[in-house]
Amino acid sequence: MYDGFNTWSFLLGLPLGLVIAGIVWFINWRIGKKQRRYDERYRNIHRQARSYSWLATTGAILIGWMVAMLLEGPGLAFFILTAIWVIHMTSYGVGAAIANSKN
Repeated sequence: MYDGFNTWSFLLGLPLGLVIAGIVWFINWRIGKKQRRYDERYRNIHRQARSYSWLATTGAILIGWMVAMLLEGPGLAFFILTAIWVIHMTSYGVGAAIANSKN
């Protein structure tokens, strides 16, 4: 491997970082729940923000897809962007089906 890379530090640090991030998230969630930050208005605002984000991501993937095709042709970048596009659209379809079944 690399000269300065310590595998054990990495194997211990990655799960430790995930645990610390989880604890911070949980504490933040508890404080927010006590302050009533997560009401219906909060959920509606963030649902709309995710919708705008999804549209922006769709546009970015399409632009990246066209740039990869024009500059590189059908190479690795094109197939990676195609896989991301398929996952992106499939997750939207599944999400829409779940939302439709709840209403």
